[in-house]
Amino acid sequence: MEWNADRVIESFDNAKEENVLDRYRNGQVVELPADHEVWMTGDIHDHRTNFKKLVGAAKLDENPTRHLVLHELLHGDHFDNDGREDSWKMLHMAAELKCDFPDQVHFLMANHDLAQIHGEGIMKAGLSVCEAFNKAIKRDFPGHDMSVQVSITEFLLSLPLAIRCPNGLWFSHSLPADDQVEGFDYGVFERSPLTPKDYAKRVGPVYQLIWGRKYTPAGIAKFAEKVGASLFVTGHQPQESGSTSVGDQLMIVDSSHNQGVFLPLSTSDTYTVDEMQSRLRKYVSVDLDDS
Repeated sequence: MEWNADRVIESFDNAKEENVLDRYRNGQVVELPADHEVWMTGDIHDHRTNFKKLVGAAKLDENPTRHLVLHELLHGDHFDNDGREDSWKMLHMAAELKCDFPDQVHFLMANHDLAQIHGEGIMKAGLSVCEAFNKAIKRDFPGHDMSVQVSITEFLLSLPLAIRCPNGLWFSHSLPADDQVEGFDYGVFERSPLTPKDYAKRVGPVYQLIWGRKYTPAGIAKFAEKVGASLFVTGHQPQESGSTSVGDQLMIVDSSHNQGVFLPLSTSDTYTVDEMQSRLRKYVSVDLDDS
């Protein structure tokens, strides 16, 4: 099947503009208002059934004060026999959702997004996921693949880094590792636009934020003090049961498989990690026909 390149490019371009002009965005942080509801997801990785369940259950048209947070949409398991992986379709669905609900759908930049921007860095089952992604675009947009690639890259570059709520909740794809917290460039959250140095491998603050894995409760507490947050919800690290916690300030959620979860929260109520745990919803509990 050959897709209409002009329509796809238009969707990504419009969604990019909506990201940049998001009414709640301040620099690289989306500041959600009080007394709203926010549904935080984990990495989705092109799990199309979970995405459809999430969108159907959210009923954004009926709930104007409900927000969805989406991240790590790319690089799933939909490979063809020639090793082409078409998670651009998932990204396109999310971009269209942003255009339909610009004040309610928000993204977070993730490490797979940055890898796709740079065209390198992640292997899966012996294949470069970025190369497989590019091959699918060449298959689906013959003669127009470079234009589609540019529109996707610009869309990914428009994604914010974090979401903050009035109750101290902070959402980002991950957090800097303990040994990076003290020297982290916190000015990155206020800069717009970002610079190439911000994305630099290992030393740039964007890279450190979205690739971080090695953190402890002590390091998390230091980062919380620096950014003025009290509780974090992230993804990035796979969770077979759907979630885990690190100390009393961080919950990690995963939306990329059948036991995956999402987390509905208020932007005003205060929570403990245990209270957030009790609010988790598994995608298997959502009926696709009724969502």
